[in-house]
Amino acid sequence: MTKIMQQVVRCLMVRIASLAIGPWLCATCLAVTAIIAPGAHADEPPKTMIRAHLEPAGNVVAGTQVKLVVDILTTTWLSDAPDWPLFDMPGAIVTLPDEQARNLSETIGDERWFGVSRAYRIAPQAGQRYTVPSFVIHVLPGGATGPVALHTPSLSFVATVPPGAEGMAVFFPTSGLNVSQKIEPSPSHLQVGDTVTRTITQRATATEAILIPPAPLVDVDGLQRYMRPAQTSDDLQGSRGLVAGVRTDSAMYVVNRSGHIELPAVEIEWWNTAAHRREHVSLPAISLSARGAHETPLFEIPVDAVGRAAHRVIVLNRSDLWIAGAGLAFVFALVWVGPRLLSAARGSRQRIATWRRTMTTGEPHAWRQLKRAARGTSWSAFVGALYAWLDRRADAPGGLTMEGSQDMVALRGAVYARYALGAPHDGPVDPQLAQRLKVVRKQMIRASRRSSASDDLPPLYAPVPPHRPSRRSPN
Repeated sequence: MTKIMQQVVRCLMVRIASLAIGPWLCATCLAVTAIIAPGAHADEPPKTMIRAHLEPAGNVVAGTQVKLVVDILTTTWLSDAPDWPLFDMPGAIVTLPDEQARNLSETIGDERWFGVSRAYRIAPQAGQRYTVPSFVIHVLPGGATGPVALHTPSLSFVATVPPGAEGMAVFFPTSGLNVSQKIEPSPSHLQVGDTVTRTITQRATATEAILIPPAPLVDVDGLQRYMRPAQTSDDLQGSRGLVAGVRTDSAMYVVNRSGHIELPAVEIEWWNTAAHRREHVSLPAISLSARGAHETPLFEIPVDAVGRAAHRVIVLNRSDLWIAGAGLAFVFALVWVGPRLLSAARGSRQRIATWRRTMTTGEPHAWRQLKRAARGTSWSAFVGALYAWLDRRADAPGGLTMEGSQDMVALRGAVYARYALGAPHDGPVDPQLAQRLKVVRKQMIRASRRSSASDDLPPLYAPVPPHRPSRRSPN
C-alpha cells in the first residue's frame, strides 16, 4: 500500500508541475518525490529519447533556410541543459540561434515524457544533395548515474538553383548587395612584425545576416593570417520588418618579411533575385610595403664604462643609412652647385631685362614706329621717326652714304628735298619709301659690321645756313 501511495504522489506532483510551472521546474518537484519515495525510481531507470526532422521536409532552394529540429525526451527530468554542439556541413552555413529552448511534455504509449526542443538553421549555398551528419548530444536525466550520449539520426535534403545559376561556387541570392573594405592601419608605413587588419562588410537587402556567405580572406605569402569571429546583425525597422542583413569579416595579418606584399583582390559572386542574373562585386587589391626591423647597434658601449647608469643605444637599419646618405649628398650638391646656379640665374635675369628693354625702347621698337609713320600722311612725323630709329641703332653706320645703293640715294634725296631751301616741309609720305626702308634696314645690318660711316643726314632741328654768294678774286 505504501508503494502505491508513493507512485500516486509522484505522478500528481509531476502533473501539477507540467501544467502550472512548466517542464523545466519538474526537476524540483521530482526531486521532492525522490526524497519522499527514495526507492520509487530505483527499480525503473530513466529512459531517454532523441528525435530530429527537417523543416521543410522536401526539396529547397539554395540560399534559403532549412531547420533541423532536435527533440530530447526523458521519462524523469533533465538535471542540466544539453550541450547542443555545432556541426559542419560542406557547402552550407550551420548556426544555432540564441533562442530559448521549447519545453516538451507528451505521452508516448503508456508513458509520460518530458524534455526540450531546439532548432538548428542550415543555409545551403549550392545546388546539390546535402547530408546532415549524425552528432552526439550529452544529457543528464534525473535519476541516472551519469551523462547519457544521444546520437541524432542522419538526414538529407536536396537544394536546387534557378536556371543560369548553375556552376556558381556559392549560390547567394539577394535583391541587392553592397560591399566595402577597410585597411587598418595605413599600409604605407609597415615593418616586419607589424600587423594590418583587412575588414570586409557586406550588406544584403532583405536577407538575414546568417545567409550571407563569408568573404574570402585567404592566406598571403609573407603574412601570417589570423581570422577574427564574424559579426552579423539584422537591420529591423518597425513595421517594415527586415530591411537588410549585415555581415563583417576581418582578418589580422602579421608581416613576416620585408619588401612588397599584396593583399589580393576580392571578388564576390551573387544572384540578383530582382533581375534573375549572376552579378559580381570586386574589391581592389591592397599593396603593402614593409621594411626590415633588423636593428644593428651604431657603436658598442662598454659595460664597465657606463656601469649601472642608464644609457641609450642608437640603432640604424639599412634603409635609414640610405636615407641619411641621400640627405648628405643633397646638402653637398647644394653647397657646391648653389653659387653657380645663383650666378647663372642672375645672368639670365640680366639678359631677360636687356631683351625686354630692347623690345620696348630699343631699335625694334623704333623700327615699328618708323614703319607706322611711313604708312601715314605726315612727312614731319616720318622724318622724326626716321631719326629716332637711327639713334637707336648703336651698331648702324653713321649716315646713309653707302655706295652702290639706289635705295639709300633715293631715301637721302627725299629727305634733302624736303629740307632744302624753300622746299615745303609738309605733304604726304611717298608710299614707295616703306619698301625702300626695308631694303635700307637690311643693308645697314649687313654693313654695320664692316663700316662705321657717319650720318649724311643733317640734324633734324638745326638751322639752315643762309645762302652766301661765292667770292671771286678780282682780275
